[in-house]
Amino acid sequence: MQTLWQDLRYGARMLLKKPGFTLIAILTLALGIGANTAIFTIVSAVLLRPLPYPESERLVEIGRVFGGSDAAGALNGPKFVFLRDHAQSFEAIAGNTGGSDLYLSDGGEAEYVGQLRVTADFFRTLGVAPAVGRGFTAEEDSPSGERVVILGGELWRQRFGADGEIIGRKIALSGVAYTVVGVMPPGFEYNGPPDVILPMRVNPAGGEEGYNWTVIGRLKRGVTPDQARSETLALFDKFNALYPGQRSEGGREDHRLMLWRSSKTADVQKLLWILLGAVGFVSLIACANVANLQLTRAAGRRKEVAVRMALGAGGWRVIRQLLTEGVTLALVGGGAGLLLAVWGLEAMMALVPKGMIPRAEEVNIDWRVLLFALGASLLTGVISGLAPALQTLRVDVIRNLKEGAGKAGAEVARGSLRGALVVVEVALALTLTVGAGLLLRTFVNLRGVEKGFDARNTLTFYISPRGKGYDTVAKLNDLYRRALERFRSLPGVEAAALTNQLPLDGRFNMPYMLAGQSKPSASAEYRLISDDYLNVMRMSLRRGRQFNEGDVFGAEPVVIINEAFARRNFANVEPLGQEVYVCCDDRGDLALRRVVGVANDTKQRNLSGPSPATVFIPIRQATEGIKEQARYASFALRAKGDLLALSAAVRSEMRQLDAAVPVQGLRTMEQLVGTSVAPQRFNMSLLGLFAALGLVLAAVGIYGVMVYGVSQRTHEIGLRMALGAQASDVMKMVVGRGMALAMIGVVVGLGASYALTRLMKTLLFGVSATDPLTFTLIALSLGLIALLACWIPARRAAKVDPMIALRCE
Repeated sequence: MQTLWQDLRYGARMLLKKPGFTLIAILTLALGIGANTAIFTIVSAVLLRPLPYPESERLVEIGRVFGGSDAAGALNGPKFVFLRDHAQSFEAIAGNTGGSDLYLSDGGEAEYVGQLRVTADFFRTLGVAPAVGRGFTAEEDSPSGERVVILGGELWRQRFGADGEIIGRKIALSGVAYTVVGVMPPGFEYNGPPDVILPMRVNPAGGEEGYNWTVIGRLKRGVTPDQARSETLALFDKFNALYPGQRSEGGREDHRLMLWRSSKTADVQKLLWILLGAVGFVSLIACANVANLQLTRAAGRRKEVAVRMALGAGGWRVIRQLLTEGVTLALVGGGAGLLLAVWGLEAMMALVPKGMIPRAEEVNIDWRVLLFALGASLLTGVISGLAPALQTLRVDVIRNLKEGAGKAGAEVARGSLRGALVVVEVALALTLTVGAGLLLRTFVNLRGVEKGFDARNTLTFYISPRGKGYDTVAKLNDLYRRALERFRSLPGVEAAALTNQLPLDGRFNMPYMLAGQSKPSASAEYRLISDDYLNVMRMSLRRGRQFNEGDVFGAEPVVIINEAFARRNFANVEPLGQEVYVCCDDRGDLALRRVVGVANDTKQRNLSGPSPATVFIPIRQATEGIKEQARYASFALRAKGDLLALSAAVRSEMRQLDAAVPVQGLRTMEQLVGTSVAPQRFNMSLLGLFAALGLVLAAVGIYGVMVYGVSQRTHEIGLRMALGAQASDVMKMVVGRGMALAMIGVVVGLGASYALTRLMKTLLFGVSATDPLTFTLIALSLGLIALLACWIPARRAAKVDPMIALRCE
């Protein structure tokens, strides 16, 4: 222990003697360790940390295999009821779903609040309970149950001042009175903190047939996930045999049961591991750079090491001293990196698109992160200090005690090691940059996709009127008509329209069937629109006509379809005049609608997927069966000038119409399009940042090796020039040495990239994971950077005065 303390004190003194070297090494290590720590903090919170519920390892999610996702997809009401009533592997099973935001108008200005609808066993399944009051009863979770609500802790504090007498009080949600029966504890999260929690009001006889139910279960003690999986899959087979009409489109279904934590994070696991691998590459480049610095420093300490060994110090003793210095350096760099990670994490999480990373609210630096930072620092110190430490075993004590002797032989070995480190740096930097280049190509491709509408100069927002004043479709349409009249009269507004769902703002699909069919065969994106919607969105009508003032309730039911719908259903016939049922179930629109127009295809769900089959129905022909779809109105105002300056005027006009119906989600259509590609922008930006950092470190590494090589070969260069070598010859020699190392690194990096970028296939759009153009451009760019890093010291070498160089020995 005493000798270790001596090593630490001696190492600290040696580092303080070279402040320039120490500062550069600490900064390099801080960048590598800080980036690693920041990403690991997210990985730890999202993938490694247990869910914030008691015995969360017993929580599972049950659902369908849906949409190519690795997560469990949603179920419908009848399947949930069947599973709940027959499964024996669970202590409790609960269903939940979201829904359109409600507006709270209980005292003060109306505001939208997010709702979570749950079944009665939801709290027992999670293992949590309201902090004040109680959960829901089975009676309240029935269609005829009393209207009750549980408040989120944040809403209770902000809106109701943490009123302890809130239990039993009635509040108005979208014009309907609910009795408060509970308040959730502070910090309660379920896909974010819910504002209000309402009972699902399950109907055991039929229930909700749409696939909108997230189903979670708590396993009984002693029951393994595999045992529960076998039982649930058998129950689903039994359900399908008993109720064949409940099968989803295509007639075939697969189901899965998986740990809830795994299901919640399934769609981001690959991305997070890729990012952690990327910052690992940055750390390795930083280690290589510091190792090169250490080798350079060790070269100047050959005589010191020889003296120590001549006085009796063994090789291991000297190695331990140098490793101690390296670890000390890394620990200081790790501390600085931890500070960088705290700052970088905050900036990074501010850039994360909403909803992209589950459990984002739980991301913070905890003991796992601190332990990781310590481990990364120690490992980095050992790796960066090992190379110069091992070189001490090759020290020739006698020759190094003689001034100037033995220099060349020692430097050959060190030069080879430095060259190998440069090759590693270049290979890692190229692999990182190729990944970033592919993501950049993906982002550019997405922004260049033909959307099918014009997002420029369009302001959007939505309202969701509820309550007795809007309990019929006629009342809703009257409000929309008056609102559109007011908005069209605002200065700068050229046109205004509305729909139940704007493009790229989520999905809303409904089943349909053609005339003559007995049951739905597929679903289509479902849009209720006002007459001028296609014009406002700058969509084109390929054939037929648009909706007009005559398309009202009571007139002939009509529909406009898009080209994708026409290709799917009317490939060999004229679509105009064909008839189709849309939303054709006992809760929907049973009208047989005639196709009067075919619109161009538009991107509805995202920019990367194909344009889905879509139907457009005049909102003035909405029936009471589709009232809930008509209740959600997204407005689009095409205007000149500053769109966001219209926001105040829009809110003012809506307050004059009905102060209890607040305006929500004011943003331009271009912002909405930007939001749809925000995940790809985030991926590109983050990996691009790491790639840029890797390139800078690699360039610095090449430059450092070349500068050191020139300094060690000053005598040789002077001799060459004295014998007639030209400056250009010297430059070719130096640049050739550096570029040879860089090209070896490029070749190795291309091979690594070819293997590793295949892991990114699911993150790419419009570009292959092994795209030759990207690989070529990145390799050429890195080659140019390496050339510049070699040219600067080569130019300096070409200016060596032969007489001074010959006298230096």
